[in-house]
Amino acid sequence: MKRMFYGFVILSLAISLIGCSDDKPTSPVTNPGNTSTSTWNASGGYWSSTVDASSTTEFAYFSFTTRDTTTTGVPKVGATSWDLGFRREVVKTNGGASTNNSGDLLATDLGAVDFAAVTVADTAGKTWVADQIAYFFDNWYDYNPITHQLTANRNVYSMLDAGGHNYVKFRIDSLTGAGMPPDMGTVWLTYYYQPTADNASLPGPTVSTSFAVESGTVYFDFSSGAVVTPATPSNSTEWDLGFSSYNVFQNSGPNGSGAAKGFYAYTELTDPTDIDAFTAQPAAPMFPDIPSSALTDWYNYTGPPLHQLLSKENIYLLKTGGKVYKVMIESYYANVSGVPTSGHYTFIWKEL
Repeated sequence: MKRMFYGFVILSLAISLIGCSDDKPTSPVTNPGNTSTSTWNASGGYWSSTVDASSTTEFAYFSFTTRDTTTTGVPKVGATSWDLGFRREVVKTNGGASTNNSGDLLATDLGAVDFAAVTVADTAGKTWVADQIAYFFDNWYDYNPITHQLTANRNVYSMLDAGGHNYVKFRIDSLTGAGMPPDMGTVWLTYYYQPTADNASLPGPTVSTSFAVESGTVYFDFSSGAVVTPATPSNSTEWDLGFSSYNVFQNSGPNGSGAAKGFYAYTELTDPTDIDAFTAQPAAPMFPDIPSSALTDWYNYTGPPLHQLLSKENIYLLKTGGKVYKVMIESYYANVSGVPTSGHYTFIWKEL
């Protein structure tokens, strides 16, 4: 499923969705004073909010409490300062792996049910989840259901390093001494690092190395070909790939301040393990790891010729700070200066 998802976002996203939102109104009902993104729908009894999430790098953060986006485009101090984060097609919540201020938000997907009919009774018996991370390099191993062991499938990948200018191709060859998660044992890696900035040629020769991960976390730097120990990994460009508990993660997005982006190089090869045959990075989009929330699959992709994202119109329940909200994304398009523009959410919501 992840591979299909990244295939979808490879295409230019001209997308149109429509949204409203709903919360318990104050008396009198007024729009928030900052960006006036929310309007009370008196007949439907809900709020309709719009958020400009067209930036490819920065999230737009929205708060149910203020019915507004934050003023600076980054989360304010305090766990309740933002509830939903939007960036292009990605939607995250202030909980789990996505929070940077101890957010407690949990969410559940009710499916395509009647928004008006959803009440607090629908919270009973639901599975609530906090945000996790969707790792781009998530299919580097095979799972044996009999032995419950994970083994490297030796697929070839490529990426931009944390600096965002040097290309790398690599292959995870094997694990030795590995046990049940989180014990990865020792990782054996083959790679080629292109030392010339912005040069997409990846001719080789490759280098093989190994390093013990075991039950810890290891950060690897391709430029030096060595394991590094950054003082603050989340704010360091010293490392490119991280290894922990069978996860392989990039220095970017939810993991770090770098500009690393990945590509499924094996899809270009007749033999997906033939690292020598992958000699240049194609002119194709590359992707970082992203937050994964209960709202991650909010859309359907139409395919060619329009390549649109259309809302599934699923209803989501979100609970935080002792309150529960119901939310439905309606639209991903807005008319900007007469031009239909993607990355502009409209969603409806209400406190239950």
